[in-house]
Amino acid sequence: MSRSAALSFLLLASAACRNKDPDPNFKQATAIYQQLYATQLDDAYGDPRMDEVVVLLGKVNPRSIDADRAQAMLRTIQHGREDLARERAEREKMAAAAEQSLAAAQVNIDPSKVLAASEPDAGQPLDPFGPGASVADLNKQNGGCLMDNEPFTEQGTGVAGTVYRVAPSDACRGKLPGLSGQIVLVVDGKIYRRAADPRPPPPPPSATATAARPPAAGARPGPPPGGSPPAPAPQAQQPQ
Repeated sequence: MSRSAALSFLLLASAACRNKDPDPNFKQATAIYQQLYATQLDDAYGDPRMDEVVVLLGKVNPRSIDADRAQAMLRTIQHGREDLARERAEREKMAAAAEQSLAAAQVNIDPSKVLAASEPDAGQPLDPFGPGASVADLNKQNGGCLMDNEPFTEQGTGVAGTVYRVAPSDACRGKLPGLSGQIVLVVDGKIYRRAADPRPPPPPPSATATAARPPAAGARPGPPPGGSPPAPAPQAQQPQ
């Protein structure tokens, strides 16, 4: 018998000895494997039920028609488990690094700066005499130096209210220097807006103008600046 004929005889003998019926263990293992992989993909290799698949594949009859496919599935499961283990180790490494970075950032955080950053920006300080300020409150603070005058009606908008001015006294001008020469338009007790006074009050008379004013009729003239007082008028003698 030639060598090729002998090899063909051995293959035929091996095929004749192999059971052509499907192995129930392989069928059950295949069903479980497909169910796990369809729902979990590569994470299925870490599922405890995959151990059941491995046990069933190990029970497949070596002479069964499913023997080769059972061995191939076992190799696939082994490779899948190795890849999953490497992937999980990398995930844990990255998670630990992120946790360390977060802990270091928390240590360097200044609580006072965090609180300051969370507070709303107050912006510029509000004008105590700006729109919306209460005239009654302002008069409580300055002793009633804002006095109501004539009514007003704003052209275009139709807003109506009362014109307020600073009382014409040196004390009030000193308390409210910023409102000198201005009018305060008030609506419902609140400042609506301010504007330049179109009819400012006349300035108080100066000392020079007072000194130059002629004395009233019948008034006794005073002493001249820097001079002696006037001599008394001579008295009439009583008759002897």
